[in-house]
Amino acid sequence: MKKTLALSTLTLLISFGLPLVAVPAAAQQPAGGQQAAGGPQYKSRAEYDAATAMSKETDPQKKISLAQDFLQKYADSDFKEAAYVAMIQSYAQLGDLAKLMDVTQQALQAKPDSLDVITASCFFFPLLYKPTDPAKDAHLSAVEANAKKGLEVVQKLQKPAGATDEQFNQNVKARRAILNGAVGFVALQRSNFADAVAPLKAAAEDNPNDIYANYRLGTAYLYSKPPDYDNAIWYLARADDLAKAAKGPDAANIDKFFNQVYSSRHGSDQGLNDVLTQAAASPAPPAGFKVAPPEKPKPTGNKMLDAFNDMVFPLKAGGDTAQKVWDGLKDQPLELAGFVNSVEKGSDPGLYLVRISMDQAKASGSYDVELKDSSQAGVANLKAGDPVRFAGKIASYTATPTFVLVVDNGKINDDDLAAAGANKPKAPAKPKRKTTG
Repeated sequence: MKKTLALSTLTLLISFGLPLVAVPAAAQQPAGGQQAAGGPQYKSRAEYDAATAMSKETDPQKKISLAQDFLQKYADSDFKEAAYVAMIQSYAQLGDLAKLMDVTQQALQAKPDSLDVITASCFFFPLLYKPTDPAKDAHLSAVEANAKKGLEVVQKLQKPAGATDEQFNQNVKARRAILNGAVGFVALQRSNFADAVAPLKAAAEDNPNDIYANYRLGTAYLYSKPPDYDNAIWYLARADDLAKAAKGPDAANIDKFFNQVYSSRHGSDQGLNDVLTQAAASPAPPAGFKVAPPEKPKPTGNKMLDAFNDMVFPLKAGGDTAQKVWDGLKDQPLELAGFVNSVEKGSDPGLYLVRISMDQAKASGSYDVELKDSSQAGVANLKAGDPVRFAGKIASYTATPTFVLVVDNGKINDDDLAAAGANKPKAPAKPKRKTTG
């Protein structure tokens, strides 16, 4: 899930106490020309003016140019890190992850334990990362190594003179949340869901009101094997509440996902609002928190629907029973009847995905079976609501956020295809040309 990179993001980072190229007060040039004792120092008025101009610039391209000039002219400056952070911030605003990563590595070659550089880079990385990026593996490895290095540096931090314990602890927690969040984010992108739980939980504990730390922690629990549905639902509920309260850009998507996960696990949305209320009031679930699995489905009178429900119910429940049942179902032939939900072109020419609802009353976009690799002529004529008999081989299933059974080598009954073709609207006849005599 992606966030929109906006000024609110930069404001959040500043609120964490990260110096985004602000000129430190202790190092500002006094009116009389004397510098404050201790801390970083400017070596000339020109260096001070250059740093100030870089700090005040709001255009990211101009800020990058000023930072590059600063690094070239003042290579031994005490404020080199600020210049690198300025470029990281600017490349984040421009959405250029490759250059952000390049600048990060340049800065860390000059100073491997630069906590400001590491923290800023780790904060922006999840905002810009794309799974389709050809360099994604290298980027993930670099961010993981940097975040772990940053956590080591944070452990060794000493409270600076003049800072209160509360100020110091807040700064440490904010940095630690970003760094642990980055480690967990990398694990999620690699589908190492169980490995993502610990760092994301640490991030959520340090910053319990972080929407995305809670959301990612919920997904890590959800997709771990076996899934931890109770913790998954709790942290997704908390993310849902936080996102709606903040009116965040992903609030609707998070709410939809939470509702799907809860309803799939519980069998209905009954009790959903109670869970949201509880999660809003507490950053962690109370001892013994449970979301009851669905009750065994009752007969509906529809033989095909009842057979399907009885077959997949153990899979929805999860645990050892689900695995044993799946071992017996996988690769077995399947013949059922349902209703077309949608038809989409597959990845190869001539192949189609036919999504089928076992219950005609299901809403559009909500389906139970995905029939893969159908190459029959006439499949494209199927439309939503058409009754179809189908067959294939049970290939896989997804239990979350909603249950879907995947069937390979899918075949639609020929009579049903013929009926769909017969009902296909005919193209309007072309008007005849008038002849002139």
